[in-house]
Amino acid sequence: MNSRSQFLKGCMRTSVLHMLSKKPMYGYEITTELAKQSENIFVLGQGTLYPMLYSLEKKKLIEASHEKILKNGRKRLYYKITDAGLEMLAENKDTWLEVVHGMRLVLGLNHE
Repeated sequence: MNSRSQFLKGCMRTSVLHMLSKKPMYGYEITTELAKQSENIFVLGQGTLYPMLYSLEKKKLIEASHEKILKNGRKRLYYKITDAGLEMLAENKDTWLEVVHGMRLVLGLNHE
């Protein structure tokens, strides 16, 4: 895995928690909205998204529930952030602000 992939992977959990802090969402909705909001910088495939969602759920940062029945009778699984997830998101945002500030200083991008 190249360094860009590793770096982006580190952004995904915080991005997904942020998306779910706005409203409960189902998997495909998360991926499409994340790609749209990031101008296709963050594009998650099912092989990346669902293991991440299961991991976040296991850590009790999100929870899943069947909330909507589709026309074909199938239930859609929605994910929503928990109080612990909101706390983690707040911590992650603070960390990202520090990292961005530090990188702007180091790279000489602090003029904006």
